[in-house]
Amino acid sequence: MATTIKITPVVEGLESKKFNTTISSSKTNKISEEKKAKIFSLVNKVLAKNS
Repeated sequence: MATTIKITPVVEGLESKKFNTTISSSKTNKISEEKKAKIFSLVNKVLAKNS
């Protein structure tokens, strides 16, 4: 059975400005390589247990 596709409404005005601000700040607020390595290490441990 096919899943219904919901079309995202167009964002305008103040909501558009908020959206753009959030998107632009998320591009600069990256996690450190050390933290990323720790996260991937934990994920790999969990996946190894489930194998």
